[in-house]
Amino acid sequence: MTASDRGLEAVLAPFRERLDEAALFCDVDGTLAPIVPRPEDSRLLEGVPQALAGLRERARLLAFVSGRGLADLERLVAMDGCAYAGNHGMELHRVGREPELADGVEEHLAAVARFVASWPPERLAPGDLRLEAKGATLSVHARGARDPEAARLLMAQIASEALDRGLVPTPGREVLEVRPPVAVDKGTAVRALLRGTGARAALYIGDDRTDADAWRALRALRVEGALDVAVGIAVAAGEVPPAVREAADIEVPGPAGALGVLRHLLQG
Repeated sequence: MTASDRGLEAVLAPFRERLDEAALFCDVDGTLAPIVPRPEDSRLLEGVPQALAGLRERARLLAFVSGRGLADLERLVAMDGCAYAGNHGMELHRVGREPELADGVEEHLAAVARFVASWPPERLAPGDLRLEAKGATLSVHARGARDPEAARLLMAQIASEALDRGLVPTPGREVLEVRPPVAVDKGTAVRALLRGTGARAALYIGDDRTDADAWRALRALRVEGALDVAVGIAVAAGEVPPAVREAADIEVPGPAGALGVLRHLLQG
């Protein structure tokens, strides 16, 4: 066992020992699925669905938290008996309940739709950008742009116009997210999905700045006495900012490393 393996074992052991009263939260893109140029082409890494199925049967809660729209997230993961949070927690689907919007989101849907309409393909073309409308939020993708500087400048313009309209632009890995001005993020999502489950341990695995919100929320719940164990794991690749990696308890290498974590949890 390498030093890295021993470190992972030490972090995961308290969670694995209480798996029957634990909640496992997973980001998807860049975590369970490799990043691809077009989000619609994304697929879970081979071996991930089988590991998730095993954990769904053993853990108190298995949940997926993503910047994707809820319907798209559920299509990609395609697993029943799990909880889902789409659009960074703007959309929630608890086990056994109907999907719902987080508090305060609905009143901003029209403003988001108007902003989407203000950026037709011809306005995005100079930066070779693609806009993905997701209802409660939108994403502007720069991955694969032929002129990165032109893409950067146009992304800055989109962010500025979003602010002018009272929306909140948030940069990610070659993507700009535009959200309504509500206090909702992946941290509020994990709090909402944990409510009423009785889980006393929680682990969240992700790869971006938005996932750090979830790590902070779990640690706060531990301080508040709502959790006994809180673990944050960063799925590190070349594009993952150092600040994200530093915010986690430990890091693993790419989606293959995330799969290793899932399989490690099943060994108990």
